[in-house]
Amino acid sequence: MALPVSCLLVAMLFSASCKATTFSDQTCTEKEANKTYNCENLGLREIPDTLPNTTEFLEFSFNFLPAIQNTTFCRLTNLIFLDLTSPCGQGQETHAPDGKSGVER
Repeated sequence: MALPVSCLLVAMLFSASCKATTFSDQTCTEKEANKTYNCENLGLREIPDTLPNTTEFLEFSFNFLPAIQNTTFCRLTNLIFLDLTSPCGQGQETHAPDGKSGVER
């Protein structure tokens, strides 16, 4: 009886991890292959690891980055446009790139 229960647990864990992967892969919408992504209004608190390094245009409006460090966008070495618009009066601040991340203001 222990064998079927352990198989069931493994199957449940596997299906849960597949769903999580599918969700994160579908988080941002690809607008132009490997270059332009829309991640607007998804409740994100960090830049998704699923975005390719070749991303050039990133729409990240209406999410919440708790802090922006010099390293926040360093993986996205081709990034030339970044939209970090946030709603006014909802406890979020608008953050502009610091110039050190490779993103122009």
